[in-house]
Amino acid sequence: MATPGPTATAEMPPMMYGTAWKKERTADLVYEAIKAGFRGIDTAAMKKHYDEASTGEGIRRAISEGICSRRDLFIQTKFTPLDDTSSYSLTDSIPAQIHSSLATSLTNLSTPDHDPPYLDALIMHSPFPSLPQTLEAWTALQSYLPTSPLPAHAGKILRLGISNVTLPVLRALSSMEDPVTIVQNRLRAAERHWDAHVRAWCASTRPQVTYQGFWTLTGNGEVWQRAGFVRDVARGAGVSLAAAWYALLMHAGVVVLNGTGDRGHMREDLEVLGRVGAWRATREGEEGWGRCWGEFVGLVGVGGVGGELGEGGA
Repeated sequence: MATPGPTATAEMPPMMYGTAWKKERTADLVYEAIKAGFRGIDTAAMKKHYDEASTGEGIRRAISEGICSRRDLFIQTKFTPLDDTSSYSLTDSIPAQIHSSLATSLTNLSTPDHDPPYLDALIMHSPFPSLPQTLEAWTALQSYLPTSPLPAHAGKILRLGISNVTLPVLRALSSMEDPVTIVQNRLRAAERHWDAHVRAWCASTRPQVTYQGFWTLTGNGEVWQRAGFVRDVARGAGVSLAAAWYALLMHAGVVVLNGTGDRGHMREDLEVLGRVGAWRATREGEEGWGRCWGEFVGLVGVGGVGGELGEGGA
C-alpha cells in the first residue's frame, strides 16, 4: 500500500556499502550486501563510476524477497556538478540541473513498498568551480528537505551533505539555512594528513556533522597492512587486517564506505565491531585494545586533532 511520506526512517549505520566501479555486477552485489546485513547503501548519479539504476534494482530485489523494507535502509546518492554523463543538460541553470538529476535518482531508487520515493541523504559530489555556484546549488537542494515550503519537493531528501570538500567551502555552507550534516571525503595519510582540519571541524559542530570516509583501504595499504597495532587487533579479535582497520576507524567516529565484492568479507566486516567488543570484554583484550587504540589515535587522531579528542573514545 502506498505510504504518504517517510516515517520511522533508518539511522545512518557505521558502515555503508559503496557501489562505485561495480559496473555490470552492481545489482547483484547490492543485493548480496543487503542479504549479508548491510543497511546503508551509497551510490551516485554519475554514470562514469556508478550505476545508480542497477543499485536500485538490487535494493528492490532484496525488498521483494522480504530481506528488508525501505524503512530499514539508509540510501544516499549524489548530484555531480559538471557531469556530462548525467541526466541533465550542462546548458541548463544550476537549479534545473539539480531538479533533473534528482528526478532521475528518485526514480532509480524507488521501491515498491514506499510511494513516493525519498532519499535518506543527498550528497553534492563536489563543490562547483566557484563558491557562488556552490551556494546556488545548495539553495536548490534545500528545497527538497522536510522543512521546505514547496509541497512538491518537501521531504524527498532527509539530509544534505557534500563530498570532496575543503574547510573554506564547509565554513561558507555553514551559514546557510540548512547547513551541511554529512561530509564524505577521501581519508588517507597523504590527503591533508588524514583530512585533519575537516574532521576536526565536523567534530566541533553542534549538532555534530557526520564524517564518512572513502578509499580507507585502497589509499592506506602501507598503514593497515603493516602497522603492528592493526595486526594485534586482528589477532586478538580473530578478524582480518582490513576488518581490524575498519573497527578502529568506526570507533573513531568515521562512517566507513566499504566496497568489497567478496561475500565472505561482507559478513566479516559487518561483524567486526561485535568481535572486537567480545575481545575487549576480556582483561587481556581490554589491555590490548587500549594500547592499540592509543597508537591509532597517535597516528590518525580522533576528530582530526591528534590524541586530544581521543581519550573519551577508548
